[in-house]
Amino acid sequence: MRLANLVGRESHKQWKVGLITIAFLALITSLPQLYLVYVRGSDWNGSCAYLDTDEFGYVAFTNALIDDRPRRNDPYSGKDDGAFENFYSIQFLPAYGVALPAKIFHLSTSTAFTILLPLATVATGVMLLWILSEITGSIAVAGIGTVGVICLGTIAALHPFEIFTGLREPLPLFPLFRRYIPALPYPVWIATALFMWRALTRNSNWAILAGLGFAILVYSYFFLWTATAAWFLVLLVLWFILRPVDRRRVWRVLAILLTLTTASLIPYAWLLMHRASSSDSSLLLEMTHAPDLFRSTELYGLLLICALAYLWKRKIDGRDPRFVFAISFAVAPFLIFNQQVVTGRSLQPFHYEQFVANYWIVLAGFIVLGTMHNRLQKRTLIYFAFTITFIAVLIGVHAARMTLSMNVQLDQARAVVLRLRQENNGGVVLTSDLLLANSVVTISRNPVLWARHFYTFSNTDLAEQRKRFFQYLYYLGIDESRLARDLQNDFVARWEIFGAHRANPVLASSHTPITQEEIDNSAKEYGAFANSFDSSLATSPLLSYALVSPNADLRNVDKWYDRTFVENSGPYVLYRLQVRASH
Repeated sequence: MRLANLVGRESHKQWKVGLITIAFLALITSLPQLYLVYVRGSDWNGSCAYLDTDEFGYVAFTNALIDDRPRRNDPYSGKDDGAFENFYSIQFLPAYGVALPAKIFHLSTSTAFTILLPLATVATGVMLLWILSEITGSIAVAGIGTVGVICLGTIAALHPFEIFTGLREPLPLFPLFRRYIPALPYPVWIATALFMWRALTRNSNWAILAGLGFAILVYSYFFLWTATAAWFLVLLVLWFILRPVDRRRVWRVLAILLTLTTASLIPYAWLLMHRASSSDSSLLLEMTHAPDLFRSTELYGLLLICALAYLWKRKIDGRDPRFVFAISFAVAPFLIFNQQVVTGRSLQPFHYEQFVANYWIVLAGFIVLGTMHNRLQKRTLIYFAFTITFIAVLIGVHAARMTLSMNVQLDQARAVVLRLRQENNGGVVLTSDLLLANSVVTISRNPVLWARHFYTFSNTDLAEQRKRFFQYLYYLGIDESRLARDLQNDFVARWEIFGAHRANPVLASSHTPITQEEIDNSAKEYGAFANSFDSSLATSPLLSYALVSPNADLRNVDKWYDRTFVENSGPYVLYRLQVRASH
């Protein structure tokens, strides 16, 4: 009876720690949404709080699916069922994971994405608690580690030099909760790691679930499934070397994984073969064999490997499954950042640094801590818990403050965009600022003249993207001298004119700075474009609406279109446009 009571109390304690941890995380990651609602008060129009501007594309794609548009939809151009795949249509599982429940429960896209963040937090937290408690055997370490992995992952993506010198702007906060990827498939990735642990320590049949988890990741997020494949290889090789007693089991696990991963990758390869021809250039696929050895997570991984080597000699059995599992996470970053030495292909490796390897390193650190928790004083764990909690609160508050201005602007625009949705005619919209250009399609059914995410959906080359950008500038009354000034410092203008790889050195390993001569030539090119603007450009595409601020300069619009006032809401005005009869 006494033993039963002790077991019952221990189980109750674990449940209590787990519930407190999950509730705390859900609150912390929801602070941007809660702060937005608080600031807007009764004026809140129902917008979700965005953490990252890349979320616009994912919300737009999901919005189109909720509106019963096909998988190969293009919300920015309005052209659906094209002949080509894009990375949204290939990585379709998370989008349908949001769209189908939204349709069943009649939720708007904004509401669905508002709910998604705390749900993804809870699911991720549960899986982290599960895997850490099972591997370490300590619910205290699991609770601390769950908060630590989620909140310290951002810091682990920063290079040590950047942390101590402050030479770089902060990374997106809570990057793993960028919706819908990697937020939705991330719990699946953790579950896949848990299944691999069980396959190698209990029964090899658990590898079947690991393989199925991998299949889900394949159609969810490129950087998660490729990183998982690399980690599978590292883990199995290390397990084979360090645990000779398990070699037969390793072969069985490998056979299961090869069967399931091959089966899941065959349809994926077919989809890739039908991708848009502009995808490789727009996504900055580099052909290079150069090694990449100094990423932040590689340096942290090296430190962890050195620490494990030290502990191996003194306190840890190198054949301990927990040790092997932890060291696999520390070694895997070296493979994913240097696979191009063999393959000759590198695709925006910074994604691994921000969304994958940083969490690997922190997770490995807490696994190691868990193996030693019996030797640590209780007071040490308490201090550790308070420190992690304090960092989590700071990150959550900072995220709320950093995103507030953008989210208030989007919420102010939501009311008038909902009116645009009621028009329900699919007409092309001209907007007066970048946020509206990217976000109109997340609410309405209307395509836009130009947006930064335009090229990610369409089979659009840089020349067509630039033409649309020039049209956008022309309609808003931007002249040649203004563009020349913008090209000095404006990130968006530099991106559109010179390409992402020239505007952002983080995106590619080789970076060529933009010269003053190129800026001058581009400004002159735009000046010639504006001076030769004619009816064919004015009607290709044909504009139907202008969603602009009241002080927007629309004189060039008025040369080609008649404007009719529709609605004024907050700081925005909606006009209906009709091409002039003379044109």
